[in-house]
Amino acid sequence: MKNELQAHINEDTQKDIKQLFTHAEIANKEMGDIKKEMGDINVNIAKIFTDVNWIMKFFWVIATSAIGGLIASVFNLLQ
Repeated sequence: MKNELQAHINEDTQKDIKQLFTHAEIANKEMGDIKKEMGDINVNIAKIFTDVNWIMKFFWVIATSAIGGLIASVFNLLQ
């Protein structure tokens, strides 16, 4: 009886260990996927921070309007 009980406990323990390893493998796979996605997000953020064309366009709009206002004020003073 004791041997049968011990065998049953060993089977249950082996099943539990197999389940733990299965869960660990799944978790490792998911962590790998998350790390890959985080890398993609970092690349996208880097592209946004290095894309300064919009800043240059904004600067030229502001500079052009400031120069236009300056020219208009000079014409108003001359009249």
